[in-house]
Amino acid sequence: MNRSYPVVASILALILPLVAGCSAGDAGQQKGFHIITSTPIMADLARAVAGDRAQVTSLIPAGADPHTYEPSLRNVRDIAYADVAFTNGLLLEQQKLVRTIDANLPAGATSVAIAEKIESYGGTLLPLVEDASLDSIWLGLRTSGSPKDLDLARDASVAFRASRAQGPGQLAAFITGTFGSVEMVADSTHMEASDENRQLETTLPLQAHTHLSWSYAEPGIYELDLEASAHTAQGESLTGLKEVPATTIHFAVGVDPQELAQQLQEQTGSPVTVLNNGHADLNADLATGTLTIRTDSDGQIENHDPATTVIAVPSRTLQEVPAGSQYRFLGKPGTKVYLLAQAVLGKHVHGEIDPHIWHSVPNAMAAVELMRDTLSTADPSGASTYRANAHALLEELSSTHQELTAIYGGLNSSQTNLVTTHDGYRYLASTYGLTVAGYVSAGPGVEPSIQQRERLRRTITDLGVPALYTEHKNLTRTPVLQQVSEELGVKVCELYSDTIDSAAPTYSHMMLKNAHTIAQCSARS
Repeated sequence: MNRSYPVVASILALILPLVAGCSAGDAGQQKGFHIITSTPIMADLARAVAGDRAQVTSLIPAGADPHTYEPSLRNVRDIAYADVAFTNGLLLEQQKLVRTIDANLPAGATSVAIAEKIESYGGTLLPLVEDASLDSIWLGLRTSGSPKDLDLARDASVAFRASRAQGPGQLAAFITGTFGSVEMVADSTHMEASDENRQLETTLPLQAHTHLSWSYAEPGIYELDLEASAHTAQGESLTGLKEVPATTIHFAVGVDPQELAQQLQEQTGSPVTVLNNGHADLNADLATGTLTIRTDSDGQIENHDPATTVIAVPSRTLQEVPAGSQYRFLGKPGTKVYLLAQAVLGKHVHGEIDPHIWHSVPNAMAAVELMRDTLSTADPSGASTYRANAHALLEELSSTHQELTAIYGGLNSSQTNLVTTHDGYRYLASTYGLTVAGYVSAGPGVEPSIQQRERLRRTITDLGVPALYTEHKNLTRTPVLQQVSEELGVKVCELYSDTIDSAAPTYSHMMLKNAHTIAQCSARS
């Protein structure tokens, strides 16, 4: 579907003169069949299927985080010349990138979200289950509800706005990016009517979720009013979805939450729930126009009324403000604040299904078959080439799968337990008999709590876990991992997650590199 967006149109206005002014050599490069993919891994598979018949371009460069990457002017140009677009889907990519693809693909071009189609080719999708055995609460944002016109859902977004805050000190909600940058969601110091920055907001796609960090400067009782509304990229409302009015969230920070619970029970005449651990989301239910606090414990989902719920922030969350200049809004380095760190570093917006499908080779084989059929339909004269190339690639991947099965099958029970810095390896574990024993939220400058270290110590001791794994070349290898590894006597090794590079230039190389890393790193010296 080809849509028009004001922001994208302004980008095109800037680049079209550049495109029109290309040299003859540049113009020659644009001739022929063109494929764009969102990620380098998808590009590698597409190149193998297309061979010399098409030019394949990855919009997201190698080493970049697909969860946070935003489109560039060069991306817009590449999209404008594409005949086929392959994205991962399942909310792996930033919504801005998906919108840019939708808006700028030429009429008649084909766009396929691979992960959302692989089941029809024998692929397997896994639900995204997040750890609830936490010593303090993980509090994120979530959206639910679909518009009547489902075609609009792909480019619609939900804006969350914090309109009022009350408490004994600063209350802030923010997202720490993959490389340490900070995106503010709410800050009580900017909520005065005279402050031009008071309308801080963050947006999510429909049916999505993201993690947040929360900080509180002083102990006591806090309130935060949150509202939400859905709209298209042009700012239009969506039929079937309602605005969520300002709703008050109650926090008990460093104090006994039962006192606040008693006050709320007297005000409402209803029992009050205290949430002090596990995973929870402030959920904007746009179908009903209400805000709930959604918890997920051992697969049991509950929606709590904010009017009768207290979010407890225990004293054990008190820690020093990180040293980076991006955290100066929290105070000077060394100042102590109560901090609920986000579950996963980076703006990892996701839905109910794990999007990291490529960590299972059978899923990659399903993706190859889907690419083969898509390209054959879009370019019928090249169908025989695509079939032959896909057949060769499927044989390679089958061999890779067998080799991986042999490597992982040779590990002992302790070696099969993975503790990582990103919960993105469930497909790897499910396919090759591994176990995701846990993952460390490795935020820049955030030291692991006593409870976190104790929980890791128990996991490592009980299961004999020999190593912790961080993402390859990810700057999240911080004092958190170093301290845990030193205290517990385990190694820290790197795994590829979302990309490939010169050391692992193809998908098969990447998968085998990870397997050898796990086998070697987990071996007892």
